[in-house]
Amino acid sequence: MMIKNRSFDKLIGTKLGSYRLEQFLEQGTRGPVFLARTDASTTTYLVRLLPEPVNLTINEQESYLEHFQHLAHQLTTLQHPHILPVLDYGIDRDIPYLVSPHLPMRSLRTRLDKSGALDVFTAGRYLDQIAAALEYAHEHAVLHGMLTVDCIFIRLDGQLMIADFGLMGLLGFNRAGVNRELLSEWGEACAPEQLLGRPLSPATDVYALGAVLYHLLTGSPVFTGSTPDEVAQQHMYTAVPPLTQRRADLPSGLYSLLARALAKEPRQRYTQPGAFANAYHRIITANNRTRVPFVVASSHPTSAEHPPSAESSLIDAPISEFIGGHNHSSTVGLERGERLQFPQAPSPHSLHGFSDTDLLRNREERPLTRLQRQQRHQVVRQWRTALLALLVLLVVASSVLGVAFFTRQPDITGQVTFFDDPHGLPGSTDSLSLVVQGLQAPPTDSHYAAWLINDTSEQVIPLGLLTTTGQGATLHFFGAGSSGRAGPNLLAAGQRLEITLEQGTVKLPTGRVVLVGAFPPKAVAHIQHLLVGFPETPGKIGMLVGLLKQTRLLNIQADVLQSLVTSHDPQGIQCVAQSLLDVVEGRQGSDYKPLATPCVQEHVSTTGDGFGLLGKGYLDGVAEHASLAVNQPDSTSAMRLHAGLMAIALANIKTWLNTIDQDALQVRANPADLSRVPEIATLADVAYHGMDINGDGHIDPVTGEAGALTAYLQGQLMVTLSLTSTVQ
Repeated sequence: MMIKNRSFDKLIGTKLGSYRLEQFLEQGTRGPVFLARTDASTTTYLVRLLPEPVNLTINEQESYLEHFQHLAHQLTTLQHPHILPVLDYGIDRDIPYLVSPHLPMRSLRTRLDKSGALDVFTAGRYLDQIAAALEYAHEHAVLHGMLTVDCIFIRLDGQLMIADFGLMGLLGFNRAGVNRELLSEWGEACAPEQLLGRPLSPATDVYALGAVLYHLLTGSPVFTGSTPDEVAQQHMYTAVPPLTQRRADLPSGLYSLLARALAKEPRQRYTQPGAFANAYHRIITANNRTRVPFVVASSHPTSAEHPPSAESSLIDAPISEFIGGHNHSSTVGLERGERLQFPQAPSPHSLHGFSDTDLLRNREERPLTRLQRQQRHQVVRQWRTALLALLVLLVVASSVLGVAFFTRQPDITGQVTFFDDPHGLPGSTDSLSLVVQGLQAPPTDSHYAAWLINDTSEQVIPLGLLTTTGQGATLHFFGAGSSGRAGPNLLAAGQRLEITLEQGTVKLPTGRVVLVGAFPPKAVAHIQHLLVGFPETPGKIGMLVGLLKQTRLLNIQADVLQSLVTSHDPQGIQCVAQSLLDVVEGRQGSDYKPLATPCVQEHVSTTGDGFGLLGKGYLDGVAEHASLAVNQPDSTSAMRLHAGLMAIALANIKTWLNTIDQDALQVRANPADLSRVPEIATLADVAYHGMDINGDGHIDPVTGEAGALTAYLQGQLMVTLSLTSTVQ
């Protein structure tokens, strides 16, 4: 059964494996994508159906499906914060498919098409995230192979997710003309060696990364053309267009950097994405001490962190040495104007283009003299003696170590993040998401379960069973469910989280503990003051919870004020202005006044909880306890990172609230002058929601954008919990 002969609408409602297809989302040469669910879960997934090879014999089809299963299994092992994971895969009715999570994201191309080129700092931040994902995949022997801005997505929190790792290896097996079909979507970052069917390497992904960075900085691809062949010819022969043709405000050193990444010959590029990212930041942010550079292997001289003299020689070298053109030393094997021949995909025995011949090179030996032969024999005898001694030591050591060394389990790690149940009340921190890497599937009739344990009260909260996929597992726990009420605050419910291997139905952890994580007590005590409760606040709520609720209330009252603009009701306008002052300043503020009887008659009675946002209110309280948390000896790197981002949001909020406070005073004093009301409404909204000043579709934790919602999210991320394996 061939996918291309199917009507996608007719597939709606059918099942592939355990996934029921509910909605057709998109189609391309990479295969159709559907939104799907399983019968046992309300979670939605993305299911990609891979185009089936044509004109295969029975033996070739069996080989193709075996190849698919081998590569797809390898893709499920990729677990990285910036890689969209492959959760599952399968073959149903001879249709191979891949399953990924369905996340709220939008493509980087959409961002570029809407808002144009990025500033050099945002581009650098994105470059680091993409390079980190590529470095991780390369360490696990997986090339991306078809990286473009179309498979890079921006999450709601501003972080990137890269999709389609290894998909080229799955699409390209034994398909005649596959590269020609794919080039229409993928041609803006197609390395010359891919067009020639030559072996691929990490340098191939560096070429694509260079093309992506060019697109980020200029707003357009490196090469464009009316046909795929025209674009391909430019990748083969044409020099990288000068950046000054498309943008005049970029540092001059970037062109040489991009020219090296986009060199026609792979050996002339950076052979590691991290080396490329490091070189970029040496030009853009040379004095940035907060960025941790990528570690570059010293065995790759072209990708190493070269000293200034080497970089100077790179910049001063003839540009044709890096971009091809007429320089015969950098051409890739075709005469100019020769028609491209799109090759077959690499053999399945050469994973993602890495072949044995890339690792071995024949070496010609010169004839040895008699003295050299004698010296060689003497060295061999010495090595034989050393090897015999080493073997004796190994035998002795093996009697001590036994078989435990050889049965050691692979490293297992996990991470837990906390958040509010979207069906519950804000400010509750009653839900969590758990991701484990390196965890093998449980034995038959067994399962992994997660538990939150309170060591003081000995109470245990069952979090549920983990879903295993490949070499990883996930669990999502929602405290409120569909009740609309908040569940128990998980940061106060327990101090330790365990994952156990259980058999049958159990109400308490009885099986072997596989992973465990405990909150650092000294630092988390102060984070609990932010997210759980504090004895000096009204209702003893957490400082961040109070900040979130009071900025939301301020936003509501600002909308009420704006609605009174056309009513010509001075008394009502004065009352709402006083209400805003009471929320902002609290009872300790110089302008605080309880709302009088006339205001109640005007149906204005909201004054906030009296603690206030400015002065000694929630803003200062959040800053103080965040600082106390990160200065504890057991604070984590996540705490320090997200406390710094939270501080940016707090500074934004304070600036906006000071302006609102002054504007509200003016409106209270002169209710006939309503010129400041629009500003109050706008700033109250951004104090709560934040403001997307660069038009990229999300609120970043940066100056001018982040508001109370972002500050609250960063507070929850401060307490991200790491799980470690107990398996020895």
